[in-house]
Amino acid sequence: MLTREEVGGIYVLVPTPLDPKGRFDEDTFRENVRKLCKSGVHGIATTGTVGEFYTLSWEDHKRLINALVDEASRCQQKLVTIVGCSGLNTREVIEKTSYAEEQGVDAVMNVVPFYQKLLEWEVVEFWSDLAKACPSIGIFIYNNPITGRILHTRELYKKIAKYPNILGSKEVVTNFDHWLSLRDTGLVHMHIDILFVPTMMWGAKGCFSGGACIRPDLLLKTYELCKRGKWEKAKELQYLINELMACHDRHDYPIPPGGSPAVYKAFVEAGGFLKCGDPGKPYLPVGESVKLQIKKELEKVQKRINEALSRLNDF
Repeated sequence: MLTREEVGGIYVLVPTPLDPKGRFDEDTFRENVRKLCKSGVHGIATTGTVGEFYTLSWEDHKRLINALVDEASRCQQKLVTIVGCSGLNTREVIEKTSYAEEQGVDAVMNVVPFYQKLLEWEVVEFWSDLAKACPSIGIFIYNNPITGRILHTRELYKKIAKYPNILGSKEVVTNFDHWLSLRDTGLVHMHIDILFVPTMMWGAKGCFSGGACIRPDLLLKTYELCKRGKWEKAKELQYLINELMACHDRHDYPIPPGGSPAVYKAFVEAGGFLKCGDPGKPYLPVGESVKLQIKKELEKVQKRINEALSRLNDF
């Protein structure tokens, strides 16, 4: 079980590879985990928005959990395992989280049940029920007000901080005032790529990163510089991280609020480091022209990343 004191580093938001029939591609997933392990990242987070928990059968979800735990156990360094176990009701989330707990997963990363918007006291009750039912696994709250339909505020977090296995949150809200309000919740909060360095400067312990699916070296170097207090150099790399992530959007394919698994998978594939295939249905893959647009944008940014990391190699 992951504890608040142990949280930190680069946790990679991996896509879930599927075969042509839409089933979990375990071989490719294991290969991706092995590559990330060798890269030196600190953890792997699966089956959130970009990990498509919503297109997986529960049987495939369990296979993914088992494969992740097995591959992490073979990694030479500690590789934190984080699994999204979200669902439509409390019973479903507890059943999924209990399975992950039994398999030895370090933490889950869950949104609240989302089909109907919950009231704040229902949200508090939900997290309380989950924490008490699954006391031997860490819990990251995925604070996504688009998907979860409610914003977890400072006041809400403070109401559930009494449960030691509630670790903190993965934040995606870009309002920096919201981030600053979380500093005294008693929990550990981490943002995503686009606010990595700014949030590290204001108390974050690391980053939930999609960019590390393409350039784990860039995210790891940025993390190292932040830990050493080399903020000016870290800020230089933050600009490149943002350029990298902007390639996800530089095309003419529509991206709905909350993101597109089709575009994210095309983005990761175009990066050339991990393999993930197409999204599960009902989502459809983007066209070849869009894939080519993303690939061309990434190639330009990757050159600048290589130059910057070369300059900082001995820094």
